[in-house]
Amino acid sequence: MPGSVHREPVVSVVVATCDNTATIRRALESIQNQTLRDHETIVVDDGSTDGTPSVIDTIAERDLSISLVQADGCGLAGALDLGVSRARGHYLVFFDAGGWANPDMLADLVSLAEESSLELAIAGFSASVLRDGRRQDSLEAGQPLHVFPTQHDFRAGAWQLFEGNLLSSPCAKLFLRSRVQQLGLSFADGDGDCNDALSFMAGYVRDVERVGLTGHINYHVEGRSPQRLPGFSVRDYRALERQYGTLVGLYHHWGLDGDPTSMGLIQNRYFECLVDCVTGVFSDRSGLSAEERRQLVGEMVSSDRARLAADVARPRGVGAKAMQGPIRSGNAGLAYTEGFLASFMRRGGERGLGPFCTSL
Repeated sequence: MPGSVHREPVVSVVVATCDNTATIRRALESIQNQTLRDHETIVVDDGSTDGTPSVIDTIAERDLSISLVQADGCGLAGALDLGVSRARGHYLVFFDAGGWANPDMLADLVSLAEESSLELAIAGFSASVLRDGRRQDSLEAGQPLHVFPTQHDFRAGAWQLFEGNLLSSPCAKLFLRSRVQQLGLSFADGDGDCNDALSFMAGYVRDVERVGLTGHINYHVEGRSPQRLPGFSVRDYRALERQYGTLVGLYHHWGLDGDPTSMGLIQNRYFECLVDCVTGVFSDRSGLSAEERRQLVGEMVSSDRARLAADVARPRGVGAKAMQGPIRSGNAGLAYTEGFLASFMRRGGERGLGPFCTSL
């Protein structure tokens, strides 16, 4: 590559942050320690009220490849879009402010992408949640080194990547910046709300032709859950419905909406998340009145998609199995009762609902 200092970097790393003073230094230092040196980092701060900007400024003063952009009040989705607009690299990589990478992650991704002319390269990741200083709810997502030989092969195998949580989040992946721009992809919708990561990913892979996996778990993300666990929000349910529509639309575009394996996965995951939503309605932290709960449960279980999912789902949990009959028949009253009982059983060891942007 040309040696000019003004040339484009190979990789632009985009990080959106807000009040992440406990983790942002680790994230940036893991980027600085990459064996692939030809990269830039754009950190977009969405109005932090803690010391996050000061930490970033201190690091950026000593490393000119790191730049801080202040974006007060645009939301994390808007912050990611702003970071993309400032990027100059041939490739894009997204980092969570609570994440960090092994030193060879960028090198692995770029090497695989260039050797096989990929439009998307995927690394494995691990994720965990800390509660009261202890690691809980950890998962590891990864598959062996593989390059899909054709677009058809990728589409036929995509359900395994969705099932393995490897196509839901943009982190631990290498994107072509020019392709993101050509497709007009964004994380925020016209109102500035989150258009969720799944919509971004679905837009990118809709007509992608060359995809590969590095076979290495090189990225790690850790969230810190407060003692007061988050409760159900109506936005959780709206997001679930939007994501379900996104995946069904994607598989329809691929001509695979009649494929039993792929659609079975989507319906099963949708049903389990729907049961989580029904149960979450009864959380003490939902903020809903009894009448609002009844109305929302009725809306959730009366749709054709809910009944279809209940009809074909093979749920694993006892609570989900108990909810299958009421939802299949559209019996809102019985679903309400089962949801209340499931919520009651959870109390004491109640877990927060998972992030619905990755639930499918």
